[in-house]
Formats: sequence, structure tokens, C-alpha cells
Amino acid sequence: MPSLNTINHNLNDACQLLQTVSPSPAADASRLLCFVLDCNSAHLIAWPEKELTPQQAAGFAELLKRRLIGEPIAYITGAREFWSLPLKVNQDVLIPRPETETLVEFVVDRFAERDGIKTADLGTGSGAIACALATERPQWDIVATDISHAALQIARSNANMLKLDNIRFCQGNWFEAIAGDVFDLIISNPPYVADDDHHLAEGDVRFEPELALTAGAQGLDAIQILTRQAGDYLTADGWLIVEHGYDQRSAVQDCFLQGGFEEIVQLTDLASLARVTAGRSPGSQEQAQKEPAW
Repeated sequence: MPSLNTINHNLNDACQLLQTVSPSPAADASRLLCFVLDCNSAHLIAWPEKELTPQQAAGFAELLKRRLIGEPIAYITGAREFWSLPLKVNQDVLIPRPETETLVEFVVDRFAERDGIKTADLGTGSGAIACALATERPQWDIVATDISHAALQIARSNANMLKLDNIRFCQGNWFEAIAGDVFDLIISNPPYVADDDHHLAEGDVRFEPELALTAGAQGLDAIQILTRQAGDYLTADGWLIVEHGYDQRSAVQDCFLQGGFEEIVQLTDLASLARVTAGRSPGSQEQAQKEPAW
């Protein structure tokens, strides 16, 4: 009689169960089993008839229970890849998402010719953006801030794990953490979900920190703070770059216009949804006429 405790059998059973809670049941089952066995997916393919030990089977069953109640894979395994970097995550930080790479890509490409750029990543969370930029631009001076001490612990741990020495971490609420300083770039993936948004009760978001998700009745409170105050912390030709919701394009553009920003650019993600808005600092036009465009 064939064993019921092989890699293949466990994967098939898990995949069937996960179909009710996950859009990618096979991938989820594979990632969880790889985590338990401390292997990669190639191992599962190469050894489908290999039997799990009782301890491995029990461990897999426990992780499966957590996924079946909707807990994100990233929190179960404590890891998430972003910008091809391995990052630690837990429920003190948002799970880094692919659309945030749109922001990183814009910054890396747009400011490629400038060395020594001083950058602030406000609301850094896991440190995903700061670590990605520090990896791509080791000559930049980056300050990463968050109001949450627990989040900063994760961000520091990620920077240490990646051996990045050009990030400084500061705790504080938005501009409080960088008072008295000025930057060439201020970057943020702030909270931008409306307080009563029904998505807060659905999917992975149920497990993520509300502090990092919600921002008032329209989801614009944090973005309004950033656009109103960033000009005081930017150099004459500095830029503010902010991620936002796919349905907030017009509202965020208005925030940038009201903040006096110029050369406003809105960027779309791979799904062609506007997810990032950038603008040059108020009063930068005179400086722009003296210097070549970036």
C-alpha cells in the first residue's frame, strides 16, 4: 500500500484544502512544506515519494492550520522577498508588495546620475524601500523612520542581515523623526486605506497592523501631512515620492498641487494602475533653471 506521508501526498492534500482560502493553493502548499523541510521547491519535485518524519508532518499540519484561517504565508514563514532581497517580516510590519517596487524603480532610474543623495524613507516598516535603495545606491545617505519601535527593530534587522551600512534608523511620527534636517528625496509608502474600507476585513490585510494601513475617512490623512510639510524638509530641487491606492490618483495629485509641488509625475504598476505620485519641491523652478534636468 502506498505511503500516505510522502511529499507528494502531503502537497496534494494541502492543495485541496487551500483552494478555499488561497488564490494560489499549490504555491502556498509548496512554500510551507519547503519551510518545514528547509529545502527549495526543486527538492520537492526531485523527491516526491520521500516520506516526512512524524515531526515534519506535524509541523506542516500546524502551518497549514494557520494558512487555512487566512494568515499570510509571509507571516507564517517570517520572510518575504522584495526587490530580489530576502526580508524578515512579522505582524508588526506590512508585508512588502510588488507594487511598491514601482516606487523603487522610479527612484533608481530617475536619480541614477546623482551621487551622495540624501534620502528619507518615512514610515519604513520592514525597511523594504530603504534596503532596496541602499543596495542599489550604496553611496546614498538614507534615513529610515517609523513611529513603531517594533517595526524599526525589524527594519534594522533586515539592514544588518543584508550588511547595509548606509541606512540610519530614527523613531518618530512623520517629520518629527527628521526635525531640523533637509533631504534631496523624501519617500514614503504611508497608510492610505480609508478607516471603513471593507478590504480591512478580508484576506491578508486582516493580519496586518492597522496603524500602517488606515489614514482617516478617505485614506488621505497621512498623504496630506506629507504633501503639506515635505517642502520644509526638502532641498531646493528635492522630490517627494509617495505610494497610494489605485483609486486615489486624482485626490493625491490634488494634494501635491495644493502643496505647491511642480513637475508632478504619476506612475503605474504592472497592472497599469496609478500607484505612485512624485513631485519636485515647492519653489524649485528657479533652481531647476540653473541646473540641467535629472
